[in-house]
Amino acid sequence: MTDLQVRPLRPEFGAEVIGLDPVAPLSPVVVSQLRSLFKERGMLVFPGLYPDVRFQTYLAEQMIDEEPVDLDSLHLDELHQVSNVEKIAAVPMGRIMFHSDTMWEEDGCKAISLYGKVVSPGVIPTMYVSIAHAWKTLPQDLRARVEGRFALHCADATDQRKTYISDDVMVVDFGSQQHLRLPIAYTHPRTGQTLLYVSPQLTHHIEGLDPEESEALLNALFDHMYAEKNVFTFNWREGDLVVWDNLAMQHARPDLRADEAPRTLRKTLVPPYMVEEAISGNFKASYRRYGD
Repeated sequence: MTDLQVRPLRPEFGAEVIGLDPVAPLSPVVVSQLRSLFKERGMLVFPGLYPDVRFQTYLAEQMIDEEPVDLDSLHLDELHQVSNVEKIAAVPMGRIMFHSDTMWEEDGCKAISLYGKVVSPGVIPTMYVSIAHAWKTLPQDLRARVEGRFALHCADATDQRKTYISDDVMVVDFGSQQHLRLPIAYTHPRTGQTLLYVSPQLTHHIEGLDPEESEALLNALFDHMYAEKNVFTFNWREGDLVVWDNLAMQHARPDLRADEAPRTLRKTLVPPYMVEEAISGNFKASYRRYGD
């Protein structure tokens, strides 16, 4: 049996895990240990793991699925990657504001993994916050203003953030006009945690407020959620694997540019959102900086 060494990354979330052998399937004992840790900490970092795409996909899915993952039915996509140098890449430019992927989808992404495939010295980091912790620590006056209220989420809300956005922010067009209405105090369907479920990138507005009131309240929430003391900055090294709960956590990054150090991160989502479309070439998205 693998002896795992676990080190908390922050008091409120995250754990570094050393000693995992990246060979699937893992033993039921190891899976149980990792799933329990994932549920408790929301984010697991495996330094220098160097997994292949099969193990990376399997591990992320196993953190969510209670039953053993069928290795023969995995949707594998070696080219689903975030990169400033590869021709086939998602979100290849710009600063990304904090968000959870697919917040506008009824049955969207539950977990994400990123693997440091090509990481040069000095590459930009990825930042994380726990929105479960954000709700727990929300000041009482703000809590009173949002309890019972709903927010609407969309594929890109940058045009709503007139007082919050900067020119280097990446704007993405998925071609989706879909909106999803959820409580701001959203209950995590798997863990039962209450989440402060809004984000600058994907939350369009707070229902029942005029635009100015909605933006003012959202900005107050963002100031609390993304205060420097709440942000964990992960500095990438080649071979690192990070897996996180996409509902309980949000992520962001500074501006990414093509002329900077090469940075290619292989990405998987659970469920495998748009993988079949990406493999067939039918998934289209366009990207630009807000100031362009």
